[in-house]
Amino acid sequence: MNKAIVKFSFVAATTAAICAGSAFGQGAMPPMVVGTATAKTVEHVQVRKYNGRIMALETVAVVPQVAGEIVAVHFREGADVKKDDILYTIDKVKYEAAAASARATVAQAEASASYATKTFERAKALYDKKVASDDDLDSATSAKAVADASLAAAQAALVAAEDNLAHCEIVAPIDGRIGLNKATVGNYVATASGALTTIVRQDPVRLAFSMSAREFGATYGGVAGLRDKYMVKITLADGAEYAAEPAFDFVENAANASTDTVTLYYTVPNADGALMAGMAVKVTVAAKVATQAVAVPPTAVIHSATGDFLFVMGEGGMPERRPVTTGATTATYEVIEDGLAAGETVISRGTHKVFPIPGTDKFAPVTPVAVD
Repeated sequence: MNKAIVKFSFVAATTAAICAGSAFGQGAMPPMVVGTATAKTVEHVQVRKYNGRIMALETVAVVPQVAGEIVAVHFREGADVKKDDILYTIDKVKYEAAAASARATVAQAEASASYATKTFERAKALYDKKVASDDDLDSATSAKAVADASLAAAQAALVAAEDNLAHCEIVAPIDGRIGLNKATVGNYVATASGALTTIVRQDPVRLAFSMSAREFGATYGGVAGLRDKYMVKITLADGAEYAAEPAFDFVENAANASTDTVTLYYTVPNADGALMAGMAVKVTVAAKVATQAVAVPPTAVIHSATGDFLFVMGEGGMPERRPVTTGATTATYEVIEDGLAAGETVISRGTHKVFPIPGTDKFAPVTPVAVD
């Protein structure tokens, strides 16, 4: 029906009722005229929106493992790097010398261990022939043990020296985009210097957003429901919808006790680098399949501090207050998840004209006019 005609009909009905009231006599007030609508069943795709944040799947702070002077920087700030790319070179002179010394010590220890082993074998052979004494065998055994221990210590020192030498070249531990360089050539750095730069993995990234614990369980059906029955879309700050669909990853292992919310994490492809760690985005969670839902005009629902309710037309034009559980709202209807059945008549216009009858829990009769 044309909205102008509906409006005219509603006003006309109201005027007629007021005029008719003048014939009641003794100043009796006629019933208030209200507009009504019939609760309908609609094909509804459940959609809810949240505020989200983009996170990096991997972020690495590049910290030097050895001390020394930076002699070369091999990257450009803001560039993409691959795992094992060389980022910095630290002066190697003293570490090369330490490694050479460690190798010499190992060679010396190997010679000593070899001699001690041969000495032990000779002493053991003589002892077996009753030629050498117990003391001779014990002495050879002890010398061999000391030589073997010295060799093991020298080998361990060589491993440490070679590891220090290898760390003179600082390499990228992951693929990603490198940030600001805090150590140019000529700077002396050490582990205590902290991060020289950071690398953030760009593809994929992670989406994080939170919802109430009630929504998580009752509305979506927990992890299984979110993963199998709902799809997630990202809207960027400029209003553009991000093309790639996030894939469900996991739910935080504990709810936020202060807000009673649950945080969800999704993995998002980011081949073009449009998403950056720390970026704020809008998140839309939509059901994959439309469902049948009871709906009324949005003007029929009254939202109060104690809960949502509406007025249902009862017998004799008596309104009945009905608490309801509401769902999504569109420009033309609001979903009623619980408390109302399709086909019932509700007051959709003039809800402010519904007054309680003093001393009772009932409301004064009204004159309904179908307008929706």
